[in-house]
Amino acid sequence: MLKKDYKAHVAINQFDLNTLPICGARTRSGGLCKHKGNVRNGRCKRHGGASTGPINQTFGKNHHRYVNGLRSKKVIAMRKLLADLTRPLMDQNQKV
Repeated sequence: MLKKDYKAHVAINQFDLNTLPICGARTRSGGLCKHKGNVRNGRCKRHGGASTGPINQTFGKNHHRYVNGLRSKKVIAMRKLLADLTRPLMDQNQKV
């Protein structure tokens, strides 16, 4: 892309900041927010411009608090099964 084409491309895709609506959210003092709103939803970055995260929380390895899974239901069940299987062998070993 040539320099003149780039300048024309940027000029076309820019929006005028003066045409953005005022946010209008209620402040703690009871007045209205006077910051410029977002193009997407009309609110400023302090009142709804940014995402607060996913709506549906994921569980398991994709959860943000997942560490290693050693206390998950599946692993606990496997440990119990292993203990049940090895108990007779240990009892037989102690008799001998």
